[in-house]
Amino acid sequence: MMDGAATTTIPPDDVTGAAARHGFGALCDVRREVTATTAVVLGGATAAGCLLLMWLLSLVPGSTDVFSWVHSLAYPIHFVLLMGFLWGIVYAIRGLTVGSRATYLFDGGLVARRRSGPLVIAWRDLAAVKAVYKRKQGDEGKVAGYKVEGRDGTTIPVPLLLTGGRDAFIDRIIAEAGSHGRPVT
Repeated sequence: MMDGAATTTIPPDDVTGAAARHGFGALCDVRREVTATTAVVLGGATAAGCLLLMWLLSLVPGSTDVFSWVHSLAYPIHFVLLMGFLWGIVYAIRGLTVGSRATYLFDGGLVARRRSGPLVIAWRDLAAVKAVYKRKQGDEGKVAGYKVEGRDGTTIPVPLLLTGGRDAFIDRIIAEAGSHGRPVT
């Protein structure tokens, strides 16, 4: 079963070529992460919006006393907006440097598309599947995704996306690891 996005798109040539070279067979599913365009647009819009709000907020307390309640509220709001501005800039730059990422699940293995080129792990060359846990306070111990490791040292991170309490993409990877006698930790 494939994601809705996978049914409407054909994998890029480098992905289909890598899958064909390794004899992976049919495409089963696609896991897409945030695209570079989305990251740049979202980050840029957030930064611009925060900057605009900071400018508008700076106009209000200009006509009041420095020790007024308006100043007391304006400074913490400015700080939050400054953090939002910085987050937007960093998110946009990360989108440009990391690029668009997608992981393609084939009958015979995984092909991950990265800026540096496709990463390939055949099921027969699978070494382990390891859980990646969240570190954010309050979410410690919750699974954020998995790292699929190949025998040659290739590592493909796959984010967890639950639908109805399950993730069919990850379930398929774990089933393949189990059928090949590989550890899932």
